[in-house]
Amino acid sequence: MLHFQKLFNHVLWMTKGNLHLITLENIQRKMVEYGFDRGLTQKVISAFEKRLTTYGEIDFQLWFSRLHYSTPEEFQHEQVSISLYKTYQPWFDAEVKKLEQETDLSWVEQTEDLVGLQDEARKAQLVLRHRLSEIQLDLTS
Repeated sequence: MLHFQKLFNHVLWMTKGNLHLITLENIQRKMVEYGFDRGLTQKVISAFEKRLTTYGEIDFQLWFSRLHYSTPEEFQHEQVSISLYKTYQPWFDAEVKKLEQETDLSWVEQTEDLVGLQDEARKAQLVLRHRLSEIQLDLTS
């Protein structure tokens, strides 16, 4: 019973908070503000549209609110990440440099948890998880 109450309180808090601000439109708007490449923005939003359709609005909002610097599942596969990196390499490279400056950590240090992946996949996942988590924080703070 106590576990259920904690879960209920957490969901109630999220609902009372800014969870309603997590919409595809707001995410896309923030991606534009953050300077995401237009094509990459469309790929991410398309993946999120599928997730929203499959799981519903509330589950999508809860999922997005809990990203917390993890790569969305749709982009975790190494070949998917490499393909994204190769397609949008100039943008990813610029963002990697920005993240290194923002964090005072090399991209290698920031992706120690992804050490088994090729460098291109690591860079793509680093940027996606970091920038999408910043968007999540912007929308819910």
